[in-house]
Amino acid sequence: MSKRLHSLCRACIFVAGTTYAALATGAPPPWAPAHGHRAKQHQYVYYPERQVYYEAERQLWFWLDGGSWQIGAKLPLSLGVRTNEGVKVVLETEKPYEAHDYVVKHYGKGRHKGKDKHGRD
Repeated sequence: MSKRLHSLCRACIFVAGTTYAALATGAPPPWAPAHGHRAKQHQYVYYPERQVYYEAERQLWFWLDGGSWQIGAKLPLSLGVRTNEGVKVVLETEKPYEAHDYVVKHYGKGRHKGKDKHGRD
């Protein structure tokens, strides 16, 4: 019986400790379902030179083609991006093009003029 009580006490201490840590940071505990702010965030890599987005979680590319946004698992070869020029952005939409004006304002559009950070094409 002592072992069972000891295990129960350890479990209670664990739950209390993780709940306190979550309250101290203002975040829900890791096992809680995502709601509110945390549920709405999507992480993208934005490539300013090509105005292309990539979302790793869904493995999707988003690109502008002739004035309309396209979505696909593969990026057209004509839009090849330099992976070292991507900028991480967090948006509250699953359609990054809905926030494109914001992204361009804050991260730029076509800054690199076809050259990498060493000045090479």
